[in-house]
Amino acid sequence: RLRPSAAAFTGTTPLSLLFKLAQAGPMPLTELQSASGMAFSEFSAAVTDLCNSGYIEVTGEPGYEVAKLTALGQNVSRLAQPA
Repeated sequence: RLRPSAAAFTGTTPLSLLFKLAQAGPMPLTELQSASGMAFSEFSAAVTDLCNSGYIEVTGEPGYEVAKLTALGQNVSRLAQPA
């Protein structure tokens, strides 16, 4: 069985963003980026990848965007959590 790396829980991977959203619920992108500890360019690329994969959706006006998990993102974050 595959297990997520420790990095997934420290805020340094796209998967860690799923975990943060699973714990906190929908979050403004500015708060999610701050909580992630990622550099802006890394965070932006991760959010784009997660959106394109169908795990999260981002809504709202520029500067006020909010990220939330999709049903697929909820399933993935649940399945990826260690037992």
